[in-house]
Amino acid sequence: MLFRLKVLAGHVLLPLPRRIILPLVPYFHGPLTLLFVLFVVPAIWVGLRLRKRPRAAAPKVVFGAMAIMNTIYHVQALRSVGVDAISVVWGQTAYDWITGGQGFDVNLNVHIPSQRKRSRRWYYRLFHVYVTFARLLWERDVFFYYFQASSLYLARGGRLKWLELPILKFLGKKTVVMPYGADIVTAKDIKDLVRKYANVRQYPRTATNEREILRQLRYFGRWADTVMAGGAIGPGHLPRIDYLCASHFAINEEEWPPQYGPPRAVGEPFRVLHTPNHRHIKGTQFLISAIEQLKAEGLMIDLTLLEHIPNAEVKRVMAECHVLAEQFIQGWHGLNGLEGMASGKPVLCYLRPELKRLYSLYSFGRECPIVNTPVEDIAANLRWLYFHPEECERIGRQSRLYVERYHSLVAMGGYMAGIARYLYDSTPFEADAYWSQRAASQEPVPAAQA
Repeated sequence: MLFRLKVLAGHVLLPLPRRIILPLVPYFHGPLTLLFVLFVVPAIWVGLRLRKRPRAAAPKVVFGAMAIMNTIYHVQALRSVGVDAISVVWGQTAYDWITGGQGFDVNLNVHIPSQRKRSRRWYYRLFHVYVTFARLLWERDVFFYYFQASSLYLARGGRLKWLELPILKFLGKKTVVMPYGADIVTAKDIKDLVRKYANVRQYPRTATNEREILRQLRYFGRWADTVMAGGAIGPGHLPRIDYLCASHFAINEEEWPPQYGPPRAVGEPFRVLHTPNHRHIKGTQFLISAIEQLKAEGLMIDLTLLEHIPNAEVKRVMAECHVLAEQFIQGWHGLNGLEGMASGKPVLCYLRPELKRLYSLYSFGRECPIVNTPVEDIAANLRWLYFHPEECERIGRQSRLYVERYHSLVAMGGYMAGIARYLYDSTPFEADAYWSQRAASQEPVPAAQA
C-alpha cells in the first residue's frame, strides 16, 4: 500500500518544476507519504485550480500562526486602511486578559477536544488543521509570519511544516516575515556583553537553542518574498532586509488618549511608571536603584511597578504618572513605549547608537522624541525631568505627534498595505517616499534632548 502511494505521489510530482521537487525529497518517505498524498497533493491541486481564477482587485491578508500581541494591532492597522486582513493562530488567546477580549480572529486550538475525548483528538489535530490551511490557500493572497516555526500553520505536522512556504511559493502566494525578538537572536551574535547577559538570563533558549534558531533564519530567509526589519532586535540578526523602518509596531492611538501632565511644581511628588513583563531585559533593577538614589537626595519621587496587568489598569495609572520608564538594555523602544508616547508622556528608554544612526539615516528614527537613557543615565535623566516639569508636557506633546505620524493604525496600516499590494500585483511602493509624506503632513518634530 505504501509503495502504491509513493508511486501515485510520484506521478503527481513528476510534472512539477525542479525547484519544487527538490525541497520535497527529504520528506517523501515512510508514514509521511500517506499524509503528503492525502493533504499536500490535494492542496497543490487546489492551488493549480486557484491559479486559473481571476485575481481580485486587492490582496487578502492573513497573519499567523503564532499568538503574538503585535498581530492583533497589525490586523487592526490593515483594516483601518481598507485591507481584508484576519489573524489565524495556534495557541490560546493569551492576550485577552490584556486587551479585554479583543483578540485573534481564529484560534486553532479551540477546535481540539480535551483530554477526556482523546479518541477524537487525532481527528481534529489532523483534519482540521489541513482543512484550515487549504481554506487559507483558497481565500488569502499574502501571508505574514514571524521567524518562528510555530508561526507555520503546519507547525504540528512534524517535518511536514517545512513544506509550508515552498507550497505557498509554488501556488503563487506571497509571504512576508518579520521578527518579534527571541525568534532570531542567538547569544553568540550579541556583541554588547551587557545585552548578551540580560538576554541569556531572560531567554535561555538564545544560548541553548542556537541550532534551531539558525535553521529558522535560513528557512524563512530562503523562502519568504519579503523580510521586514525594525526595532531593537531585527537588523543585526537577519539574513537580509527588504523593508526597514524604525519599528513596525502599530498602536490604536484612540485607545490611549493623551493626558499631558498632570501639572506639578518642583518639589511636588513626581510619579514614574514602569511595566516590566521581563525584568532582566528591561533593566528594572537599575531603575529601582536610581529611584532609591534620588530619594536619598531628598527628591519626592515615586515608582509604580505594574506587571501582568490589563490595559485598562495600565491606562488609568498612565494618566496619573509624569513619565514612563520603559527599558534600558535592548536599545530601542517596544510596544509599551508607544503606549506611553500615545498617552502624552515622556518616555525614558535606551537607544543604541548604531540603531539610532541606522534609523535616522534610513527611516524616521531621527524624530523619535524618547529621552535616550542608558543604564548609567537613569538617575540623571529622572533628576533633569524632576527639576524641569515644563519639559514633561513639551516632550509629551512631541511624543503623541510622533505616534500619530508613524505608529498609528492608519500610518502603519498604509505601510504594510503598500508592501502587500506591491507583492500582490507589483503596484509601485516606495517606503522612503511614504514616510516622507507622513512627515510632511505636519510640522517637523525635533528630537528631545535630556
